[in-house]
Amino acid sequence: MTMRAGLAALAAACIATVGPAGAAEVTVMSGGAVRSAFNDAASGWAKASGHKVVAVFAPAGDLRRKIAAGERADILIIPVENFAALEKEGAIDPGTRRDLGAVAMGAAVKQGARVPDISTPHKLNDTQLAAKYVTYMDPRRGTSGKHFDESVLGRLGVRDEVRAKATLGEGGYIAEKVASGEVEIAFHQMTEILPVKGITVVGLLPAELQKTTVYSGAVMRGARNPREAQALLDYLASPGGRKYFLDRGFTAP
Repeated sequence: MTMRAGLAALAAACIATVGPAGAAEVTVMSGGAVRSAFNDAASGWAKASGHKVVAVFAPAGDLRRKIAAGERADILIIPVENFAALEKEGAIDPGTRRDLGAVAMGAAVKQGARVPDISTPHKLNDTQLAAKYVTYMDPRRGTSGKHFDESVLGRLGVRDEVRAKATLGEGGYIAEKVASGEVEIAFHQMTEILPVKGITVVGLLPAELQKTTVYSGAVMRGARNPREAQALLDYLASPGGRKYFLDRGFTAP
């Protein structure tokens, strides 16, 4: 099915769900790794369906704290590893889950700078120790940061040395710190590196130290617009919707 045909079919299905009040506003709480792909895919869906999509992006740790504090949306998009706990807490409807895409971790340097070699754990270690300043996500807030801090730096035995010269990211495109010259190298999920201008992608972390994260979406319990939310999730997981994710650094889940 072509993307145009898929959107046309989707529009017919979604418009049939619009009640007397008109178009629905579908609210979304989402991890930042899907921002670029989601915004483009949701924009197409909104135009075809007549509904409105309002999304807020934050690191996974921040989202968990928001949910614990009682915040809700129609859709939650978060790393799949969180879903068992969220189902147990009654925060999401497990029958509505759709896997959207998988993303690996990589590194970036400023455009024009020497591109280091991180192809093996030993070479990655040398690169980290040689850099004056680095950045990665705060491990208390983001999935990639927790993995990098514990399973990369911890395993390599250089956590203290690298932490001493690290600027921990709070969310968003932390590789922008590389583009601005604040730090020499950034370690983050590839989908949050690729949209940044003024950087050069170094490559993926070595296989032995890699973490591939699957992002999934589900309708939250108490959603105001559950039918429209499910329609959006179904589109995102369809060939037409998934193309946006594949074009922006994701692989199929």
